[in-house]
Amino acid sequence: MDAGGPQGQWPDAAEGARVLSGALAALTREGGFPLDGIATARVAQDTAPADTPAAPASNRRLPRRRKGGVAAEDPAAVIARQTARIRQVESLIEAAPIGIGLVSLDGRTPLTNDTLRRLLGYSTEEFASMPFSAYTALDDVEENERLFGEMLAGENDGFALEKRFVRKDGSTLWVDLTVSLVRGADGLPDYAIGMAQDITERKRLAEELRAAELHYRLLVEHVPAVVYIGEPGPEGRFSYVSPRLEWMLGYAPEEWIADPTVWSRSIHPADRGFRTHEDALRAGLAEGEMLPSITYRLRHRDGHDVWVRDDAVLRLDEDGRPRLHGVLLDVTQEKELEARLAHMVDHDALTGLVNRAHFHRLVDDALAGGPLGARRAVAVMYVDLDGFKGVNDTYGHAVGDRVLVAVGERLRSLVPAGGAVARLGGDEFAVLVTGTRAQVRAAVAAVTAMGEVSVETSGEWARVRGSVGAALADRTHTTELLLHAADEAMYDAKLGADRRRVRGTRRAGDRIAGERRAADRRP
Repeated sequence: MDAGGPQGQWPDAAEGARVLSGALAALTREGGFPLDGIATARVAQDTAPADTPAAPASNRRLPRRRKGGVAAEDPAAVIARQTARIRQVESLIEAAPIGIGLVSLDGRTPLTNDTLRRLLGYSTEEFASMPFSAYTALDDVEENERLFGEMLAGENDGFALEKRFVRKDGSTLWVDLTVSLVRGADGLPDYAIGMAQDITERKRLAEELRAAELHYRLLVEHVPAVVYIGEPGPEGRFSYVSPRLEWMLGYAPEEWIADPTVWSRSIHPADRGFRTHEDALRAGLAEGEMLPSITYRLRHRDGHDVWVRDDAVLRLDEDGRPRLHGVLLDVTQEKELEARLAHMVDHDALTGLVNRAHFHRLVDDALAGGPLGARRAVAVMYVDLDGFKGVNDTYGHAVGDRVLVAVGERLRSLVPAGGAVARLGGDEFAVLVTGTRAQVRAAVAAVTAMGEVSVETSGEWARVRGSVGAALADRTHTTELLLHAADEAMYDAKLGADRRRVRGTRRAGDRIAGERRAADRRP
């Protein structure tokens, strides 16, 4: 060590041994170092001739002579050996890769090693002349002095804390400081040994990591989706679920983590048969690969359904077990928009009834559903409104639209389950009914007798009636023939006997003309 080391401050070998022994005890936490021979040398020296070099003082007694009268070891040899040991301890402390300082009870540091001097830039003399508070960051002084005072008061034999030292050039150094108390022979505090390890880089990296974790945690917690990490399987445990879960489904993340069945129990019954992530894993998905995206409904805590899209990637944990790192995105609005668009393709925008194209497909399906007979019958009805033009002319198209909606509602109320009501356009409607022959006839009678539909407007009533034509399907009917038959029946109902007479005359004329053409072809 430098000139301020133990040989300069404690010329007595026993004192140097005591100090360095305590220092090493603090360093090694083992409580001592084999320097006891110094005491033996001192006692032997007391009985030596006057010209024998003086040995360090000691209150240890000279060991008894061994059996057989063998004399004690030569004091000079003991002193030489122990001096060498002291030098070893001194070199150990000086070369230690951590800063070491002996701290007096008044807080000064008369003994330091090279590492501590290099860390802070102060000389031995500067360390010895100023208390540790002088090179401690201002914000850390109070806590350091409190712990040092408690140690001297006997509340503990040491303490540890992370603190900031101030270098001589004014820069700051973070250290992990450990202070251990060394007591004298009387048991009272004698001095302390401080050990400081430079953790500036570690603190910088920890702060960067903390900032990065905070940044990504804020991203995860505020992204409009639930981020999760969990085991695959219907009852796989979740190790992480982001707080967005409570906003999306009404459950706290801790509930899903504590009870792995909550997720599977929340799946809508109709969606429990979907292709799950486990299916993809069984197919041999490799680590890092994305699992197929799946969309299903989860039941919110209050009972309503939430559509989610579940996207996950496969990762292996430190034990090689598969884990799903995924995101649950609320796609309820998208699904509802999708359903509305699909509805608009097949339904009338004003009344919500099926449109012409969809109605034709429904009739196709009904006719293809099996043989017709007493147990299964199909009928189509066309409905044309009487007086609707007068409503539009008198009350305007807004009232006319209300009348159309009311007619649609009336027809729906008359059609049994399994049937369909369509708006074909303008004031024309169509009805499909299926069931037994008796059920179909009853429905046809109810629609035919639908009566007047009225809408109140400004104290007046806009009224219309419907002309209904019905056609009951038989084995010869295709969709087009059945619809044509219903259309003809509707016009018969609308125009009455005059149309039926004109149509009958036309058919008779067609028959006569056909017979004449056939006669002309005969030889």
